[in-house]
Amino acid sequence: MKLIVLAVLSTVVAGCTSAPTDLSVDASAAKTFSVKKITDSSKSTKQLDQENQELIEAKLAEVLNFCLPRLSGYEQKSANQARMAYWLSMSGLLAGSVAVPALAAASPSANAAWVAGLGGWAGATNFAGQALKESGLSGSAIAQTRNDIIRGVTDQIEVASDGAKSFEERRNALMKARASCVMYEIAVPTIPSNA
Repeated sequence: MKLIVLAVLSTVVAGCTSAPTDLSVDASAAKTFSVKKITDSSKSTKQLDQENQELIEAKLAEVLNFCLPRLSGYEQKSANQARMAYWLSMSGLLAGSVAVPALAAASPSANAAWVAGLGGWAGATNFAGQALKESGLSGSAIAQTRNDIIRGVTDQIEVASDGAKSFEERRNALMKARASCVMYEIAVPTIPSNA
């Protein structure tokens, strides 16, 4: 019983301390992104409108290709942090509600150190879970940030896709959508890695 409890605790602690993070900003975020209206006096208005429409569509595809991996990464980070917080809470729950009573019932004096240690673990995980939640590391903060960015990007993509809008409005919407996706690099709290 003691070995099982020790194995579970060491696994949980090891999982909580080795959260991989990449604190660098993606190199493609720094690339210049611009959409310049095509003007050519030798072409008709209809030709220019067609070329500018194709330009907007190409840049829209570029923005979507830029945003997709970032927003997908948010989903994975959220799931990873939520899983870590869940297992931390479960280890405390099992320590406090199963292991401590079992050890105390079996032999209170012989298991006093284990009872104290596991009881402390149960209390500490409750505190740690709350601290993770308050610091935005429980997964819910990432999910909320991802949803906010997706909502903002969606609003801008709708404007960029609207052929009734002016070229400038559509261009500005594309720029805002891409900027929202760049913000993902700094929007979510992470646990610094010492490795």
